[in-house]
Parts: sequence; C-alpha cells; structure tokens
Amino acid sequence: MTRIYFCIAMMLGMLLGLPTVSAGTLDTDGYPIMYLRGEQTDGWAAQDAYKFSRNGDTYTLHLESLNGEFKISDDDWQLNYGSSSITNISTSMAVPAEPNGPNFNAMGLTDVTIVFDIVMNAYGSSLSPTTIKITATGSGSGSGSGGSTITDGASGTLPLLHINVYQTDANGEFILDIDGNKIFDNSVIDKDLAHKNYFKGEYWLDVNDCQWLIDQGAKSVGSAEEPLALQIKARGNFTRIAFAKKPFKLKLDKKQNLLNMNINGGKSKHWAILAGADDNMGYLRNIVGFNLGERIGLPWTPRQQPVEVIINGDYRGLYFLTESIRVGDGRVPVEELDDNCEDRTLVSGGYIVELDNYDEPEESQIQMAEKGQSDQYKDLLRITFNTPEVYSALQRRFVKDQFTAINDLIGENSDDMWRYIDIDDLARYYIVEEVISHTESFHGSTYMFRDRGEGQKWHFSPLWDCGNAFNGYTDAYFYDCDPFGNTWIPSLRMNDTFNAKVKETWQWFMGVNGGYQGIIGDIDTFCQHVAEAAKADAKRWQGAPVPYGGQDVADNSDMESRRDAVVRHLNAKVNWLAQQADFGQIGGDYAEPARDTTEAMPLPSYACEPNPENIISAYFIDDTATPWTTVNAYVYGASVDGVENNEIFGIWPGSAMEPTIVDGKAAFKIVSEPEHKPAENAKIIFNSEQGSVQSSTFTLVSGNVYYRSGKQTGVDAVVVDVEAASEYYDVMGRKVAEPVAEGVYIVRTGDKVSKVIR
Repeated sequence: MTRIYFCIAMMLGMLLGLPTVSAGTLDTDGYPIMYLRGEQTDGWAAQDAYKFSRNGDTYTLHLESLNGEFKISDDDWQLNYGSSSITNISTSMAVPAEPNGPNFNAMGLTDVTIVFDIVMNAYGSSLSPTTIKITATGSGSGSGSGGSTITDGASGTLPLLHINVYQTDANGEFILDIDGNKIFDNSVIDKDLAHKNYFKGEYWLDVNDCQWLIDQGAKSVGSAEEPLALQIKARGNFTRIAFAKKPFKLKLDKKQNLLNMNINGGKSKHWAILAGADDNMGYLRNIVGFNLGERIGLPWTPRQQPVEVIINGDYRGLYFLTESIRVGDGRVPVEELDDNCEDRTLVSGGYIVELDNYDEPEESQIQMAEKGQSDQYKDLLRITFNTPEVYSALQRRFVKDQFTAINDLIGENSDDMWRYIDIDDLARYYIVEEVISHTESFHGSTYMFRDRGEGQKWHFSPLWDCGNAFNGYTDAYFYDCDPFGNTWIPSLRMNDTFNAKVKETWQWFMGVNGGYQGIIGDIDTFCQHVAEAAKADAKRWQGAPVPYGGQDVADNSDMESRRDAVVRHLNAKVNWLAQQADFGQIGGDYAEPARDTTEAMPLPSYACEPNPENIISAYFIDDTATPWTTVNAYVYGASVDGVENNEIFGIWPGSAMEPTIVDGKAAFKIVSEPEHKPAENAKIIFNSEQGSVQSSTFTLVSGNVYYRSGKQTGVDAVVVDVEAASEYYDVMGRKVAEPVAEGVYIVRTGDKVSKVIR
C-alpha cells in the first residue's frame, strides 16, 4: 500500500509542478533500497553485501572493515548521500551529509556500523540533508616517536590536541542521544563556517613523547578519559572565510601553561590555534617573525608550538598552538583595565589597540584621517579596541586624544612624538618587519599598548600575524612594495631621530654578539620538527572542498625547498639593507643602544588625581519672586595657558548645576576641575530653560555665591552648609540670633570661621 501511495505522490508532485527526484529500485514499502558504494565495492557497484537494512525510516549497515572513498546511494545513483563538510572519517563520529555531496573517505575503520534516516516527504523520496552516525571500534594506526598509538591520521611526530565540540540547547547544556551520549556539533569544522560564536566542548593535549618539547618542560594536559572543558570559536578575517582549514580561538575553563610556553610559569585561559592555511613558505612566516621579535627584545612576543589537531575525531592537520594577546598572565606587561571604566585615576591604562585595516563598528573603533610627510598612499587610521573591549566615554576620549596628538605630530614631522611613542620599541618592531619584508606591517594586525600612569608611552608590540612576510622585494623597503599603504611608517622614515635610532639598533642586533645570530639554526630545527606533520597536513587537505570563492590550503609537504626559499630571502634582504646608508654594515661589535630618555607627555587633567588648586566652584541663589527650578552655568573666556574661548562647563547653555543649601537658602552648585584653568577675566552666566532666560554676566571667582538679582559674595567668602550647626556674629563680634539680608557676618561652623555676605 505504501508503494501505491508513493507512486501517487510522485504523480501528484509532477502534476503540481513540485520538484521530485526519480529513484532506483524501491522496496515493498516504497522506500529506496540503499547501498554503500565505493572503492572496495568492485568499481563502486551496488552489491548485496553492502546493502542497508531498513526499519521504518532508519537504515543500518554493519561491516568488518571500511577503507577508502565511498558514498551511500540507491542502485542507479538517482538518490545518493555525500559529505556536507567532513570528508575524512578516522574514528567514530556523526557526520553531516548532503544529497550529491563529495565522497566520504574512510581511513582504515574496523568493526563499522553506519546508521542514517530517510524521512519520506509528501511528494516522493527526494533526499534531504541528514546525519550519518558511524561507529567503529578501530581505525588506521601508526607509531609516534615514543611508540604511542596514533588513531587519527596524524603523523605522530608532534603533540596531539584533541577537541570535541558538542551540540547544546538554548541553556547551553549538552544535548544527549538516546544512549545518553553527547552529540558532536560538526558545524565547527564546516568549510563554510562564517560566524565567530563560541562552541562548547572538551579537550586534551597529548605531548606524544616529543622529547624536544619535554626537555622544555612540556607536559600532557587532560586525557580522553578525563577531558577538560573549553570553548572554541573561529577567528581571523580572510583566513577564516577563504579556507576550509580555519584558525580558532580557545577559551579554556581553567588557566593552563600549555606546553610550558610561558617560561615564567604564567597560566592563561586564552589561546589560539593558527592554521597557516595561507602560508606557502613552510609555515615560517609567523615562526621567523615571532622568533626575531623575541631575539630583538620587544616587550612581549607570543610564543607558539606546532601541534596536530583532531576535532570531533577528524584530523585537521598541522596547527600552531599560540599564546593569545592578553593583559597579564606573563603576557603584555600592562595593568589590567576594566571595560567601561569611568575612574579618572585609572583611565590612562592599560590599553592594547590594533592599527587595523578593517572597518569595525563605531563602538569598537576610532577612525581618523592619517597624516604624515610622505606622499605615499594614506588609508584611514583605524584604532580598534582590543583590551579593554568596551570603552566608556572617558576611555574613548583618552585614546582618541592620544592618537590625535601622535597623528598630528607625525604630520608635522616633530620629535615631540617621542613623548607619546617609545622610539626604542618602534625601531625594534620596524627592523623585524623590514627584515622579513612584511608588506602588511603597519597596515593591519599592528598592535600597540600603553601602561597606566604618568611617564608612560605607547609601545609598538606585540608582533602578530606576519602572514604577508617574504612578500616584499629583497632590494626595497617593504612599504615601497605595498599597494595598500602602511600607517605612519613612510613618514617616520623621514624623521632623522628615528632613522638614527634604527641604525644604531640595527648595527647592534646584526653584530657579532647581536640577537640575529642563530636564526638560521632555529629555522632548520623547526623544519625538522614539522616535516612529517607537513606531509600529513598536505595529504589531509589535498583535493578537499573549499569555501565558495575560497582557496586551497597551502601544500608544504616539501619543507626542504620551503626552508631554502625563506633563508635565501632573509640573506638577500639583510645583505641589501647592510648596503643602505641608513642601516649600515653588519658583523661589527656594538653595545645595545641606551634607552631613550625623552620625558613622556604629562597626562591630561581628566586622567589624573583631582588637584584641589585647580578646582573651580560656583554657587547660585535665585533671590527673585519667581525662582528658576533648573539652572545651568556657562563659563567663557581665555585660559591661563592661552586657550581661547575656554568653555570649561561646555558650550552654551553650559552644564546643569546641582541643588544645594547655602546659608539656609535653596541654592545650586557646580564644581569642576577644568582641563585649562580659566584666566582672571573669565566670565560666568547662569541661565534656565536651555538659555532662554539668563542672569547678568559676572566675573568668575571660584567659591563665590552669585545672586540672580545681580550681587555676589566677595572673593574671601565661603559657602556654609546649613546642615551644620552655625553661629553668626556681626562685624563688631556680637553674636546675632537671626541674621538679616544685606548684612555682612562672621560665621563659625565647628572649628571653621569665615566671612559671608547675606
């Protein structure tokens, strides 16, 4: 009967013009008969030994072994399932499948059970996306350096980072199948993953008997039996969208010092696994850049170590476990600053910002036109907030003022910029980027930090994302090879003071006792460590589907040729720089340059402790028959440091005053510490209803009480709070029980005595 209904439904669908797919042989209930068809089924034939049994909508097949490419199909390929996002299957897993998708690839599975559902729709048996659950008790194996069993397709020569990501409900709780097991969320490794939301899962890191890392203090963390909690999300911009092998950000549930990368023992929850999918220079772009940054003595440079990554049982290839850019935990050396900080005593730091090449939302980025003396292309100056991530109005004001001042000074080619920027770290940062010909340097992923307090400056550091290293010519400066522009650096290279600092730093770094010596040896050691993993990575991604409009993952299986290309580039660039007058010959014996002693620019008053000497206060009493209910105070005039039109309470109509009591009368007050102290002839006006009614114009005298009728107290008068017990005396020293208006009195409140005018 079901078969009859199926045929009727197919005819109905055709009559209605609905999409249907013709099927091969159907069983007695009208369901398609499905087979596993692949490399081990006699030329992909539909064979009875590989036919699925069916119970309701559920299809099941058990095999002793499964290896090579395969699909699930009916007998004439009219209905077939292939991969949605995961091609290689190396262990038990639930994989998303799509009709007519690419082939699956079983990697030496044994004792295999495959289960999936086909839900009959109203107009026939056209397939919809489904999940195929594959259970295997064993898979292909190899031997690691210490004899460890590798069950995931990895080379076995590096640490293994296992990450399992699971489906969660609206409350963030794991979803369980009918057997009580957590269900993989394979969208985390979908080639088209576009969002940057966190997934919830578990991890363990197996050092895998890598003796060279054990000698550096590395230890395994967690295990398959006792995994540790984490969250994982995609990171990056171009590298996230263009490649199926994506970089990820990790947030561990508990702080760890993974692979003992922090030599001082600092632990952190925040790490990254960088894919190197676009690095066709043997993954050496970041490796060499970071290595040089550490050697030249930048304040902090991230460390990274190669690992092989397995997510949800799928071997994802060679990655680089990397310290994320963070405040504290032995990383960027600044005081931690909270989001939305309004405390003026804290607002000067610590900050980490990025000179970005992407537009971000206004609430997370400051933009301004780049200035400079160079006639090269100038892009927008984009200052993206990194730490903290959310700025208060006061934080935004401070950072914007700082970068506006720097930008203006670079535009004027002034050495006053070294009062804001640490010239030593800038010179070191620039030398590293120049040596590696990093064309995107000073354009994107360029980080700066500033610590809290007086005497602090902005530092160029840490290095990050050297993804366009070795792209510039070996006989040109990198900023002459970049069509996109490089923020500030072409103009800075026209500054004599900066060039002198670059030259003395270069000669020290490239000298016989300088930090550059040994870099080639480090490159050789790295290439030896990752050579086999690079081959496994290339095999994993060869022919794999790419995102729409994306690119193939770089093939670095020939690490020897990649190493040679990088070393040739380094040697050629260093030799060319040595011939330039503003760098100089290498190989001499030079001492490390003394640090610059230029005094830092003082902090603005709004970022300092309040100074009582600079506080301006004013009080207003409306002594008319129809007093105002709200009052604004507006001050204008020059400041003592020459700033004209110094509107210390803001533009007209000024700032709102607060209600208070003065000498028993209802009054208003305003207290402020202006950035520029007003001159003696500054004026103050009181107004209401947004300036539509206003008082006379008075000379501003801090502490004065002003009356709407036009009078004011003397400069030596002091406002007395009525809530305190006060005694009044006339000018002859006689106590007065009830002072009257228009009088001059001596008032004593506690141990304070002052003169007031009523």
